[in-house]
Amino acid sequence: MTKAVDRRALRGATSIAESNTGGIAAGTEVLTLDGALPVEFLNAGDRVITRAGMRVLRSVTVREAETEMYLVRPGALGEDQPGEDTLVPAGQMMLLRDWRAQALFGAERALVAVERLADGVYISQVEAATRCYHLQFDEDEVIYAGGMEVAMPAQQNVSA
Repeated sequence: MTKAVDRRALRGATSIAESNTGGIAAGTEVLTLDGALPVEFLNAGDRVITRAGMRVLRSVTVREAETEMYLVRPGALGEDQPGEDTLVPAGQMMLLRDWRAQALFGAERALVAVERLADGVYISQVEAATRCYHLQFDEDEVIYAGGMEVAMPAQQNVSA
């Protein structure tokens, strides 16, 4: 997994797991070995495609989102990232691997909380109620969800 992390986005946390309170909103497709599947169809034991290769999903935790949500418009995070309007809960760490990472953080890539990327046009805060799904793996992983690269820490900071 990438080592470049926006420490300012972590807000005093010592690891990605402590800062990542986001999740994947219901309806968002996740790349698996069986193709792109809505996150709500995933179960422990499914094989998910990550930046590091295929990983076995260990558990799925579901909660009603009681947090700010952000609407990420098509292309907001790079070419076809995401491919369509996608809801992302506050606290979700996103992987940037383009000029934005270099311009904002002086690195080739950076993990950044979605709210730090909000500009009011391409990424904006919205009123929305949805279920959020936390996918847990043996190690920290970056998965492909909704055409974006999203961090999923091994230890989730999930409040029900």
